[in-house]
Amino acid sequence: MYRDIVREIPLCFDALHLLGIVATDRGAPEEGVRFIRRALAVDPSQPVAHYNLARALMAKGDGPSALECVNRATSLQPSFADAWLLHGNLLQQAGQFDESVASYERAIALQPDFPEAYSNLAAALRTLRKTERAMQSADRALALNPNYAKGFNNRGLILLDGHRQAAAVEDFRRAIALEPTFANALHNLGIALMQLRRFEEARDAFARLAVLVPGFPHLQGNLLHAKLSCCDWREFDAMAEAVRQAAERGEHVDVPMSFLNISGSARLQRRCAQAYTEAHFSEQPAEHRPGARDNDGRIRVAYLSGDFGEHAVSYLLGGVFARHDLTRFDTIALSWDRVGEGSKRRSIEAAFSRFIDITAASDADVARLMRELKVDIAVDLTGHTLGQRTGILARRAAPVQVNYLGLPATMGARYIDYLIADEFAVPEEQRHHYAEQIVRLPCFQPNDDRRHLTPDPSRILHGLPETGFVFCSFNNNTKLNPLSFDVWMRLLQSVPGSVLWMLADSPLAADNLRREAMQRGVDSTRLIFAKRVTYDDYLARYAHADLFLDSTPFNGGTTVSDALSMGVPVLTCAGESLSARMAGSLLSCLGLAELVTASLADYEATAIGLAAAPLRLQALRQRLVHARAHHPFFDTDRYRRHLESAYQTMWERNAAGLPPAGFAVKD
Repeated sequence: MYRDIVREIPLCFDALHLLGIVATDRGAPEEGVRFIRRALAVDPSQPVAHYNLARALMAKGDGPSALECVNRATSLQPSFADAWLLHGNLLQQAGQFDESVASYERAIALQPDFPEAYSNLAAALRTLRKTERAMQSADRALALNPNYAKGFNNRGLILLDGHRQAAAVEDFRRAIALEPTFANALHNLGIALMQLRRFEEARDAFARLAVLVPGFPHLQGNLLHAKLSCCDWREFDAMAEAVRQAAERGEHVDVPMSFLNISGSARLQRRCAQAYTEAHFSEQPAEHRPGARDNDGRIRVAYLSGDFGEHAVSYLLGGVFARHDLTRFDTIALSWDRVGEGSKRRSIEAAFSRFIDITAASDADVARLMRELKVDIAVDLTGHTLGQRTGILARRAAPVQVNYLGLPATMGARYIDYLIADEFAVPEEQRHHYAEQIVRLPCFQPNDDRRHLTPDPSRILHGLPETGFVFCSFNNNTKLNPLSFDVWMRLLQSVPGSVLWMLADSPLAADNLRREAMQRGVDSTRLIFAKRVTYDDYLARYAHADLFLDSTPFNGGTTVSDALSMGVPVLTCAGESLSARMAGSLLSCLGLAELVTASLADYEATAIGLAAAPLRLQALRQRLVHARAHHPFFDTDRYRRHLESAYQTMWERNAAGLPPAGFAVKD
């Protein structure tokens, strides 16, 4: 009808305008833009037309032009509440969150019963980490409209940030009940369930999303990760290959950390990380930095982590933090989450000259604070792992920025200058697969010499048989896969009376592993499942283990260090990437290269040989006990000196105006 009117009256404003709205709403924004521009050529004084042109341009992906149009709409009609809402949305889309808050508040002032404005205000405040205000706005949106699916999703995200996962799950479920095809809510439900370790439910949520929106970002990887978490290996080979191929194409198929479970290719890991970084943590314009340093000649190093507490990173690095040479280095901790988490947290806090909780500060505010503090080197101990704050370093918060320990892989970001590794972990021929420049220490991973073995009850209390060889593997279930499990089951068949002692992160994981064992002809009672316990009790377990079987392609890191510290030999199969070479690095540094194999066939043969040679195994144990007291591998202060030497070289290059470049730290 409107087209008929336009044919008869080509300059009919209303018909042109309405044609543009209809085209936009039916998913043809380019056509909508053409019609509305023609309408505005007839009468440019209509604020609603400028608003609808902004909507069409936004749908077309032209945010800057849309913002110009909505600015024109609010200029012509300052009381236009819907236009202020759209203004806030566009600013939020552009990453201007403080400005978007002002726009939403303007919309609410004009229209106090505006649930969409309250909900979007909550989303902006959440990004700015103003959690209390965000929750108030989300609650207000739902009070105004109890059937507002997007409002429940937004509130669920705020609850998730506050580690109230169970409440977040309820909000995501309400959103889905109101809008069964709400893809974002289904994705968020899966993430919340993963954090609650309700892996089977998470798997089912991601599987449902796969039916609705097969190309949803990171969906294939999330679904596979959920299945790995409960050792559901059905269709593993096909799913893993599909994720790897999608990563090869540069698609947003997985998050970098979980991708390590299915690919030991350094090249593919970089492809995955770059796609993830570009999608979520693109480089931001750097703000002006303050003037001259005032660090008394000391290098100011800021460690950034959400894991200062009961976490592997803290156990590995605690001794290094406490031993830093404060005559040469001024060390600062920038911490989020894990507030008040036990004695380990307190000891970490005491190790720094300044320990600053940034939980409630936005990424932009933290970057600004780091510039004000005149931080020289920022060391990211979290990387692309749960709770990451990569957005801080995306703003170039420090002249030198380092990826260290938390993510054993490249972050794929141009603004991360260095990755700390060693010659074994990142061989020279693989260097070009890392976005960072490689700094090689004598050994990349610290091994805190303050671990100690506490008396442990008998094997029987752990569910172990009184006699028989004990293979163990205390790596996370996500690192397990059918190919490695095939080898492990053949080991049990080859070593009579032996058992495999391992973790099961859920009852379903244990059931699935028992079923997998039986399918391979192994009595499932030969799998012994250990519970998660305190760190000291976990270390004490190793008194009853004979050989630690490492996982591949994602090796153990802290678990391998723990086993070696407790005198248990570790057998690994080294791959190509850092994450596939961590255990090999530790064993090589310790002088136990004979426990590093290059294929699963060699890995299997070596394990069988060790189990059949108790004297050889005992000799390895004695070497480890001796090394615990005498080998440089366990010398925390030596490691601290190496790390500080690396920082010194990084800073000297920067101070000389030289670009980052790889180098090696020697003894």
